[in-house]
Amino acid sequence: MTKKNSKKRISNWRLWVAGLLFIIAGLLFAAGPIRSYMLAQFQQEHTQQLTKVTAAEVKENETQEAEFDFSTVEPLDLQAVVKAKMDTSKFLTLGAIAVPSVNLNLPIYKGISNPVLLAGAGTMKPTQKMGEGNYALASHHYFSDEKLLFSPLIKLKVGDKIYLTDMEYVYEYETTSIDLVEAYQVEVIYDVPGKTEITLITCDDLEASHRYSFKGKFVSKTPISDVTEDVKQAFNIDFTTL
Repeated sequence: MTKKNSKKRISNWRLWVAGLLFIIAGLLFAAGPIRSYMLAQFQQEHTQQLTKVTAAEVKENETQEAEFDFSTVEPLDLQAVVKAKMDTSKFLTLGAIAVPSVNLNLPIYKGISNPVLLAGAGTMKPTQKMGEGNYALASHHYFSDEKLLFSPLIKLKVGDKIYLTDMEYVYEYETTSIDLVEAYQVEVIYDVPGKTEITLITCDDLEASHRYSFKGKFVSKTPISDVTEDVKQAFNIDFTTL
């Protein structure tokens, strides 16, 4: 082999490697926007389905089994979103959450499976009920788009209202504390005797080593037919079809 041919082969190899690295870099760069688009679409699809959910269906879903294994929760990446969109498991809808001060409205599902946490908010304890004990919900904090899932809660302030509905009643809470806790501090979702509250949990960092804990005190329980129009609109649900 001549030196000229050898140099040509080395040059071609370098061009091939450079081209491959360029393609990989392009795919990695595109993965973020693709993930954001797919996640937003996935969340919107499930939020729109809330109009079809009845109070009777919610009561039935409360009796069903769901996933509550915290160790199975995966990081929010493109692969997780694709897997969630392909998942055919039934979502056990229990209602919805609305926080008008930060423009948040999401479906509430039973359990904390990966598809659930990518579609809305999941209940963290099997037998919890709205307006009783410590009603705990979890969802992802998506750092690439602060409008999705529980990301808007980062702007929540003490005194802000939090609303839940089970498609029959609306439960009002008022934010009382915002804390950063370690991942192992699961006691924040435990019931406290004589106390009726809500706890919203989401990640603080990409490694999920810390959590934000947003707590609120229970204020009132009102039939949907009696709540104000602005509260109904906060859920972004057409309650007239229920």
